[in-house]
Amino acid sequence: MLLKMSEPAATKDLELLRQFTRDHSQAAFTELVKRRVNLVYSAALRQVRSPQLAEEVAQSVFTDLARDAVKLKPDTILTAWLYSVARRTAVDVIRKESRRQLREQIAVEMNTMNATAEDWTQIEPLLDEAVATLDETDRAAVLLRYFENQSLRDIGQQLGVSDDTA
Repeated sequence: MLLKMSEPAATKDLELLRQFTRDHSQAAFTELVKRRVNLVYSAALRQVRSPQLAEEVAQSVFTDLARDAVKLKPDTILTAWLYSVARRTAVDVIRKESRRQLREQIAVEMNTMNATAEDWTQIEPLLDEAVATLDETDRAAVLLRYFENQSLRDIGQQLGVSDDTA
């Protein structure tokens, strides 16, 4: 038997934790997880808003508890500790998820740009033909504007026309 049933919940939690750290009792740790998993999961779910991510957070919190159990002070309020670690872990998960989504978005945009580059190779010959059909002044204006990135004012001055005409 792990504990007497008449003890307050916080005392039971700390005793289970002591049994886990002192005796390496998996049964004590399992009982502790059963008692507090709903608290941790619900705190995580409110933060991450995804059942799958909330499960990952809960697993991480209990992994942290197993690793750090010997470091906890005897007067630690385990419920508060679990809640705090759940919130902190959820924030980390949200940040990682945001970075992952940003990387995916960038990858999609790069793929789109690559597709555009492929389309460009089909358009290039048509563009050269179209520019060749322009009269000399119009061709010069297009080349100065789009190949040399000159302003309309500069183009107008070079061609001897107004900015609006250029």
